[in-house]
Amino acid sequence: MIQKEQNTPSRSLRLVVHGSSGGYVHPLVYYVIKKVEHLRGSCVDLEVLTQEKPKHSSSSSILLVPLLLLPGKHVQNDIPKIYKRLNNEGVNTKLLPFLGCWQQWISILKYLIEMESGFGKPILLHHPLNNDIGSSYLEKLRMKLKIPIVPWTKWSELREKEHTTYTPIPFSLTPNQNTKKLRKHDSISSLLEIDIFLIGLINILTHLT
Repeated sequence: MIQKEQNTPSRSLRLVVHGSSGGYVHPLVYYVIKKVEHLRGSCVDLEVLTQEKPKHSSSSSILLVPLLLLPGKHVQNDIPKIYKRLNNEGVNTKLLPFLGCWQQWISILKYLIEMESGFGKPILLHHPLNNDIGSSYLEKLRMKLKIPIVPWTKWSELREKEHTTYTPIPFSLTPNQNTKKLRKHDSISSLLEIDIFLIGLINILTHLT
């Protein structure tokens, strides 16, 4: 159970998510927002990259939080544009790094891998990246996690080549068409479907300052 602390920070948040076609956002994200708003006692706005017209900030001072797991084109291009736009609108904006590089998040990932290692050989499957920054990040993450990390476009080929029975971990916040069939044994297709990540993200966001 998540407890609200007496000195919970109250600065507003603006979370940036990718979203699906037409700006659709998975209900798990709205669940996180509702919980964090209650625990922080402040507004939590949502910016969806696939939405045509972003909503204006409901606060004059915010933390801009990219809920993105990889340093792809959105982190490198879209996030700086959002930051600049908000500042031009007169919103006092503090930009935080993308979620995938936060140590608290990586610690939760390590814990899951430790648990999964008791039943099989974990492998992290991610969205394909084709830039040097992304490749460097993935190599550093591989060294920290000590498990194979491959794009999900190579998953079928890898299973055919190797005789090892891997346990795939979908490196995605919410389900998408590329992750829904990865884990047939338990139907988990994203990290926020796993309680330790859902509760962990709520705790992390609640205590941001």
